[in-house]
Amino acid sequence: MGTEYLVEVGNAGACRASRSGAVSRAAPRRWWALASLAAAGLLGACNANEYVTSAAGPLDPNSRTVFTLALLPDSVSGCIMADPSMTRPMTVTVNDDKAVLLTSGGIHYDLTRVAPQVYAGGYWVKIQADLSTVPKRLTISNDDHSCNWMATAP
Repeated sequence: MGTEYLVEVGNAGACRASRSGAVSRAAPRRWWALASLAAAGLLGACNANEYVTSAAGPLDPNSRTVFTLALLPDSVSGCIMADPSMTRPMTVTVNDDKAVLLTSGGIHYDLTRVAPQVYAGGYWVKIQADLSTVPKRLTISNDDHSCNWMATAP
């Protein structure tokens, strides 16, 4: 009435079926390759925590700007504990459309260009340096935006 299939379980526990009764060893490998390729495509397609480099516009001029952050009033009261390390001078250096934030403690954060003269980065700490405005602005927040610091520079 219908087509009969022979199903066998191999040594590795993979099931293989064929119409003729012959065991196909290529089918599980092909399926695994296709599934892996599809998963990689889906996982690599969208990552909300990463910034996309903006190639629009001319190259930004190389620059070095020093900021001294201040805790913003809308931050929760516990943020004051991080204030001594955050309120020391920090330097944003732009070179070849890439920026680096260097803290006074020697920590480097690589920033990516998101718009002309605007750089952002960070994973647990969100950093944005807007060098296109007058005065230039640096904002730093934690991942849930409960602690926020900001600085301006001429």
